[in-house]
Amino acid sequence: MKVFILFGVLFLMTPAVAEQVNTENVIKAEKDNAFKGLFYTVWNKFKTLSPKDESEVRNITVTMGVRGSETTSTILQPYWKDDKTSDEAFMQQLEDFAKAQSLADKGDLESANKAFNGFINKYPSSDLKPNAEFAEALTMAALGNVVVSEKSFKSFIDEYPKHPLVGDAKMVIKELK
Repeated sequence: MKVFILFGVLFLMTPAVAEQVNTENVIKAEKDNAFKGLFYTVWNKFKTLSPKDESEVRNITVTMGVRGSETTSTILQPYWKDDKTSDEAFMQQLEDFAKAQSLADKGDLESANKAFNGFINKYPSSDLKPNAEFAEALTMAALGNVVVSEKSFKSFIDEYPKHPLVGDAKMVIKELK
């Protein structure tokens, strides 16, 4: 009987303890993050529009129905349109981009800014270049280099007028003034 009462009390206390821990973690994460207010919001949107690390993507398992039977000699190989995972050059670009983004996430904005700048110079024709230019301008703004950041954002807007982050770039420019 005592065991049931103990488990009942623990069961009822679990949500309260979980809420307290989660709140503390959120507050700590906000304090540790280099991006505050608008910059934090824009950085999170940037991250959602940036490609994900392949190791994270490959851990997802999807089950689909397949007609017929499969033997061990005929393993199904799914085809993904525009799949670049076998392209070593693209995978290196993605790795370099993810390293720069990781530096910014950790709050090392100077290193992140240099890494994004290095990415832009190393891969001038990359599909990720617009994102790297945006991130470089955003890290400059977060570092307090308003003049260079504003100029970079204006260049980004002029060069990529249909990019999904153009509205955010305009919002940051307005905030910098």
